[in-house]
Amino acid sequence: MEMVYDKEILDLVPLLDDPDIYIQDALYDHLRSMGKPAIEQLESIRESLAGEDHAEAIQKMVFTLREGLKFEKIEQWIGNTKDDLLVGLCLIQDVLTDGVDLDSLREIMMECVTEMFLEIRDDKTLMENVKLFNHVFFNRLGFKTIDPMFAKPENTFIHKTLIEKKGSPVAVGFIYLLLAYQTGVRIGGRIFKGGFLPAVTDRDNNVLFYVNVFKNGLLFPHRELETFLKELKLHIPVHSFREAEPEDLAQIYAETLLFSYSSLGKEEHADQVNKLTRIVAMFGRENTMLIEIDEDDE
Repeated sequence: MEMVYDKEILDLVPLLDDPDIYIQDALYDHLRSMGKPAIEQLESIRESLAGEDHAEAIQKMVFTLREGLKFEKIEQWIGNTKDDLLVGLCLIQDVLTDGVDLDSLREIMMECVTEMFLEIRDDKTLMENVKLFNHVFFNRLGFKTIDPMFAKPENTFIHKTLIEKKGSPVAVGFIYLLLAYQTGVRIGGRIFKGGFLPAVTDRDNNVLFYVNVFKNGLLFPHRELETFLKELKLHIPVHSFREAEPEDLAQIYAETLLFSYSSLGKEEHADQVNKLTRIVAMFGRENTMLIEIDEDDE
């Protein structure tokens, strides 16, 4: 069936070639307000032109509109996460790599959860279930951490890590939390100035143990974390240790990817750096991953 074009869209097409930046901005704002149908009509018009006048300008505007919608979706998610961390991570990832299939990732997660439920039971203690969870996660499912210095951005990609069962400590840590939430094991995220850790909690949400995903789920108490940080000369305020909300973890995801791309120091990654800088700013708070080091002790 041939598409019936909106007359307003057809009238705007010739203006897309106008070099005036103010006109382009006005066109973008107007087309964005018309929503997804405007994009679909523009794409159909471009295909019908087949290289004729306006085709390139239409393609450029469609790309800009689609990019804008992606950032809008992230902003909307930040304002209303509904505790769905995976959605937020995929929205951020989609800005970078495009085409992240949320439904297929959910299917993979549910396969992992099904495997977990073969071992985890209500008649077992919390610590017994934590140990069983770790056994299934690291041994049976085979999740493992790589690239502890975040040298390669792709090792933090959430979809790649979930599919390949290996990734940076941040990516594996997030999947660890997502699966714990789905299986009902009391493991939640705890953030502090400099990073985050999964943590086993009691019924009152107090931390019993932190989890080191880099060492196959090694459990350790808060005092060991404090000692470790002090040995690194890191001054982490006590009040910064708190329960992580989904938006906290999504911000850490964006910051980690921004760090990885920025560290590469190559012009070809300027686009990713700019996009991630914009995303991090959307959270409207100070960066989580910044660590203050005592220069006197360096």
